[in-house]
Amino acid sequence: MKVGTDTILFGSWLNLSINQKLILDVGTGTGLLALMMAQKSTNIKITGLEIDQNAYLQAVDNSSLSPWKNRIRIIHTDARVWSTSDKFDLIISNPPYFSNSLAPNTIPKRHARHQESFSLYDLVDLWKRQGSINSELSCILPVNEAEKLIALIDENGFSLKKYTTVKPKSTLIPNRAMLLFVKENVPTLKSELYIRNEDGTYSEEYIKLTKDFYLGL
Repeated sequence: MKVGTDTILFGSWLNLSINQKLILDVGTGTGLLALMMAQKSTNIKITGLEIDQNAYLQAVDNSSLSPWKNRIRIIHTDARVWSTSDKFDLIISNPPYFSNSLAPNTIPKRHARHQESFSLYDLVDLWKRQGSINSELSCILPVNEAEKLIALIDENGFSLKKYTTVKPKSTLIPNRAMLLFVKENVPTLKSELYIRNEDGTYSEEYIKLTKDFYLGL
């Protein structure tokens, strides 16, 4: 699993508060998002869950070689059945995307990009089980999947607090959405950004948002 623009963008977009002490990264992959959260704040501890053995081992290696190894814990588990006495202040995920598309042949890729093993319903259920009273849930999704999650959140009586759509270029339609949900009734703050200019260079907004995580950007 290579470093993807989605994870860099999502991790940069997330804002952490001083009241957040425990973060759960669901489907941590190689641990990139967990590492970004550790870089953002010295006050937090991050637990990353990963079902794929190879990705789990890579995440363990990556976190152990980082300056934040004492604040990151990687667990090889199925998030659908995992439980702990801890209650998390923020649950984040770059979750499986394609609930209706043709699944790839390899099991690791199927776990990483399809909702066969972990669905949006499972993500909300995990938030309800393992989130603290004032916890938040945040993820990045294709726009059509984002609409499904918003409807599911609404059914559970929670609210969409922040919603940012993402365009690959300024002239194209949005293909991703970044979402932040809370367990209280709040209005939705909506925004939009695009990643690249028409000449293929990164947009000024993208550079400003992600500059802390790129070398030489």
